[in-house]
Amino acid sequence: YDPTIPNVLGQVYATDQAAFLAGYLSAGMTKTGIVGTFGGINIPPVTIFMDGFAAGGGYYNEQKGTTVQVLGWNPESREGLFTNNFESLDDGRAYAQNLYDEGADIVLPVAGPVGLGSAALADELGTEALKIVGVDADLYLTDPAKKHVYLTSIMKRMDSTVYQVTETTMKGEFEGGVIVGTLENGGVSLAPYHDMADMIPEDLKAEVEAIKQGIIDGSIKVGG
Repeated sequence: YDPTIPNVLGQVYATDQAAFLAGYLSAGMTKTGIVGTFGGINIPPVTIFMDGFAAGGGYYNEQKGTTVQVLGWNPESREGLFTNNFESLDDGRAYAQNLYDEGADIVLPVAGPVGLGSAALADELGTEALKIVGVDADLYLTDPAKKHVYLTSIMKRMDSTVYQVTETTMKGEFEGGVIVGTLENGGVSLAPYHDMADMIPEDLKAEVEAIKQGIIDGSIKVGG
């Protein structure tokens, strides 16, 4: 059974690849040895971010012999912290506060606008105490009032994949099926570090870039 339609091209994103980089980066940047995440609803488009983030933190520990904890998601049991909505800024603040109270100084909210509540908390606490990792877009640009709280963002580059599809159409080479946005084709990526760039050690930046290349060439596996 082939569910694809000849004149339709679906676009999906291997966001766990970019989230892996964010997890590694966060593990390298935490001062407390604890980072955290929470989601909107326990569904695959949400948990794929959390899977990659946890895997990246685990890879950091493997490489460095450290014991950085990732709170809020267990990739094996598929259980974790979920607000069960994508609207409440109050929930975003409360869930980030709970993770912060447990020691996390970097938090990844995968819950759309809910994450703006987490950013507001980080703004109040100060970025020395709490940094946020954004999702979907570069939140440094889309949440300008709180832009200084974002360590980076895990981006779904819909612009990139749409451009690729448009190009094939212009060339008369359009084919239905599914296009997967990856680090390799630019469909997913980490956002620039912006204001945080000077805080991140150069060797850590280089390691993140090397891991990106490792994921692209297949020498580093993100998923099971």
